Order: sequence, then C-alpha cells, then structure tokens
Amino acid sequence: MENSQQQTDFRQRLELLIGSEKPYAWAARHGLNKGSFTNMWYKGGVPRVGTAQKIAAGSGCRVEWLLYGDGPMQDERAQAHEAAMPAGLPALPVRGDADEHEIPAGVQEEFCFIPRYNLKASAGFGTSAAGEQPMFYMAFRRYWVKNYLNASPRDLVVISVKGDSMSGVLEDRDTILVNTAERNPGEGLFVIRIGDDIFVKQLQRLPGGAVQVKSANPLYETFTVDLSRSAGEFEVIGRVVWFGRQIA
Repeated sequence: MENSQQQTDFRQRLELLIGSEKPYAWAARHGLNKGSFTNMWYKGGVPRVGTAQKIAAGSGCRVEWLLYGDGPMQDERAQAHEAAMPAGLPALPVRGDADEHEIPAGVQEEFCFIPRYNLKASAGFGTSAAGEQPMFYMAFRRYWVKNYLNASPRDLVVISVKGDSMSGVLEDRDTILVNTAERNPGEGLFVIRIGDDIFVKQLQRLPGGAVQVKSANPLYETFTVDLSRSAGEFEVIGRVVWFGRQIA
C-alpha cells in the first residue's frame, strides 16, 4: 500500500513539473529514455535515483521532493532565481547573486584556452598580418582537441575570416581554429601567407613542388605557387580544423 501511494504521489509531482507541455516532448527535452518515461507516466513507475537527479537538474526541483515529497519543491535560492527569470525558461543552477550559471568544481580543468588573435585570414584579397596580438582566449574541451583533432593545444590559434572568396565553405566573419603544426601544404583548407597578407584557401599539392591555391567562389581565379621559387613570399601558417559561425 505504501509503495502504491508513493507511485501516485510521484505521478502528481511529475504532472506539476510537466504542466501544460506535451509529456513526451517534455521527456525528450530532459533527455529521458522513452521507455523509462512511459513506465513513469503510464505504469506508475518511480524512477531510479540517477533518472530522478536528471529530472531534478533540468526542472530546478529538489530530488527529495521529487521522489518522496520531502520538504519544499525548490530550495530558497532556486526559488528566488526562478522568480527573476522570464516565464517559460527552465530553471538553472545559480551561483549566489552572480549573473552566470554555476560551474561545478573541476570543469575548468576539462578545457584548454586557445588564443584568439586580432587578425583576419582573408577569403578575398588579403589583409595585413602585422600587429598580431591575442585579444582573448576561447575554451575548447581537451578531450576533443586530443582525440578528435589529434592536436596539441599549444599548436592551435583562433582567427576570423574576412571576404567572400570561400563563400559556400567559409563565410565572412566566421571564426576558424587553425592547427599551426600542420604546415606541409597538402589537400585541404589552409591559412597561408603571401607577402604581408594572409588568406584562407583550398590547397592542392601538385607534382614538381607546386601548390594550387583555389577559392570556393568561382569569381576568384585559381593560381599556382612554385614552392622552389617562393621562399620568403609564401608560407603555410596551418590547417583549418574547425569553424564557428554566428547565426544572424
């Protein structure tokens, strides 16, 4: 009888969290397995602690309240934070009276910080490489850098794209991550220096020590660089390994 009452009470608390949202849409938004949610919603099941913690974290409620009905639905800080938030936004962990989300201990150790240079790799007619100074640093997960990029953080830099010659692949103002350890011109997207200007282009190695430099935009002509005759005038800075783009 006690177990049956717990199931009924849990269902009522779950209904309170879901509100007017469609149940399965709510479950998907909280990353819940469909079968697990069906067991809770239609069969009166009570979730395991791990699932309850996931629900509580996404809904801003206390685990003890969710599972057993003990104490208030939220702690006092969360209630104050939710009251100050626009309607319809999910409750998030708070850090005192700061205006940022709470960062659990140790999370910063997961990231490496890559310098973002005040420099644009032209996808057009070039831009001066003079005055290369880091403006700030961007965070990337160490695991991703090591296991997906197969790169060392010390070899990575972040710059932006200027121009339209690579339109369709890279757009004006895109942010690109460049691996400066990959300086041997081959097949792929590379940041290169020609004279005092830097560009981002598609390179293709040709027989006889030459490199073909191509743009994605057909309005820009392809040209060839003879590496044996371009010492000091042509340099590969690194391969483009990631890009980011702001929407609108």
